[in-house]
Amino acid sequence: MRELSASEILDVWERGRGRTLPERALDLLVAGGHGEPPPDLLSVGERDAVLVELRELTFGPSLPAVVACPSCSEQLEIELAADDLREEGGSPDEIELGLEGHRVRFRPPTAGDLVEVARVADVEEGRAVLLRRCVLEGEISPEVEAAVAARMAEADPGAWIELALACPECGNEWTAPFDIVSFLWEEIGACARRLVRDVHALASAYGWRESEVFALSAARRSAYLELVAG
Repeated sequence: MRELSASEILDVWERGRGRTLPERALDLLVAGGHGEPPPDLLSVGERDAVLVELRELTFGPSLPAVVACPSCSEQLEIELAADDLREEGGSPDEIELGLEGHRVRFRPPTAGDLVEVARVADVEEGRAVLLRRCVLEGEISPEVEAAVAARMAEADPGAWIELALACPECGNEWTAPFDIVSFLWEEIGACARRLVRDVHALASAYGWRESEVFALSAARRSAYLELVAG
């Protein structure tokens, strides 16, 4: 993986505005130069680990965030470390369970599976789509489905990251899920809008094209923006 350039950030943001989050995740991986295996074949945990790497390369290893305490509504400023958001190891290609006298063979969900699920509006239908794609052999009853879902989560722990949080005001402690796709996409959007403003300011002042603005280093671009601002 490599860091995203200013023009790549704008390109992926423009393409992704009408897409689902799982589709945006794949766009980000492709833009960052992820090769083999194809991004859509990565397990969800593997996908998210690579996105954490891309985020670190593009914006740095510290991830600042603001969360509200569910007890007293205090706004907490927290700082996450990229290294703490990576789960070691991958997930198995296939899993086999013997349940209720039946053998069920399945695989953990992939990034491509989530793209297909996101295209379905109904939650129950989405669950059915995921099972159809991931179950390779065997019949799925409601009881078996629960066991399969639990084993999928166990096999790919990086697919679900929870933060342990504590409020300094009221002492409340709780856990909250962390989604690197949503987090990174918010940063991409904020950066893209900032870049558009930069191009507008420098084009208005000097008549430069977008490509000429992005050909400048970030430090030099910032220096010109300071001059424009007076």
